Amino acid sequence: MNKLTYMIAPVALALVSAAAHAETTDGKTIAVSAGWAHIMPQGSKQGVYSTSNVSFLAKPEPNSGFDLEKTDTAEFKIDYLVNDNVSLGMILGVPPRLDIKGEGSLLGGGLNLDKFSKVGDIKVYSPVITGKYHFGAVTNKFRPYIGAGLMYAHFSDLKLDSGIQNDPLLKVTHGSITNVKVKDAIAPVAFLGADYNVNKDWFITASVSYVQLDTHASLNVSGVTNTGAYKVQGDTKIEINPIVTYLGFGFRF
Repeated sequence: MNKLTYMIAPVALALVSAAAHAETTDGKTIAVSAGWAHIMPQGSKQGVYSTSNVSFLAKPEPNSGFDLEKTDTAEFKIDYLVNDNVSLGMILGVPPRLDIKGEGSLLGGGLNLDKFSKVGDIKVYSPVITGKYHFGAVTNKFRPYIGAGLMYAHFSDLKLDSGIQNDPLLKVTHGSITNVKVKDAIAPVAFLGADYNVNKDWFITASVSYVQLDTHASLNVSGVTNTGAYKVQGDTKIEINPIVTYLGFGFRF
């Protein structure tokens, strides 16, 4: 989690520094909101490239790969209002589980990924540090904003679907898929949104953001055939690039 520490530390220092100079029209400097985020990955398969002790299993599979499916989760935001127009903040969410869809084939064409509704699912922790520019005074009824930030994406608890684990090819060859890993990543985020002040304390907020996010995954497949033991290590880039919409209800104090 060192990457996350490196991301948060500069923001924490900036917030402490900003606290001494904070000045908004109504004197409120903290805004918090909670709501629902809809995550829509936009990536496409990037090919699977393998090494193996069996030559035909090591051939590249450029038309194969993995995509993450859309999902929903609860999301929480906190912003420090430096002044009416500038804020620094953080976005946290309940880590969603995203289904992983496979395309193409592996193991020299023997393992057809297209026949599975999914190959597995994975949990994603993805806090974001943000900076925003808000248009108009904090007391305005309608306040659009633009912003940018950095996301730290931590992938954990990957579970392969029983269908792929029990595929006939693996059963016949006494094969197994092991050592599946998905690397953490840091990605830039751009977003725009708007707040609607219900009264001096409460507001409705909505936003849409785009995250330039990709990562790398690897796995091992091993087994035994009548010609001997085989081992395959596969690597692929997973392009995610999600568009995220958010609708929430907030409070300023």
